[in-house]
Amino acid sequence: MKTIAVIGGGITGITTAYALAKRGFDVTLFEKHRYAAMETSFANGGQLSASNAEVWNHWSTILKGMKWMLKSDAPLLVNPKPSWHKLSWFAEFIASIPQYRANTTETA
Repeated sequence: MKTIAVIGGGITGITTAYALAKRGFDVTLFEKHRYAAMETSFANGGQLSASNAEVWNHWSTILKGMKWMLKSDAPLLVNPKPSWHKLSWFAEFIASIPQYRANTTETA
């Protein structure tokens, strides 16, 4: 069995390691942080998308999302029907915006 090393435990590193293991490789994944996905994948919420690589919890993204709500072909669509779970999730998401820079600095 061939052995291969994957450096980085973000979404790309983990999915690459998984795909290689499924193909029969003996994979070792190296991650410098205690937990996986604590750098680039952390800031993008684990999103793997070459066409939309931006930080989600930022005011500009919130405004963009609100504009999308008016489009039927939006890349991200949220059902506008209110629910306690949805409202509390949005409140926590928006509350994290002021700490974005500090959180990014701590995990970089």
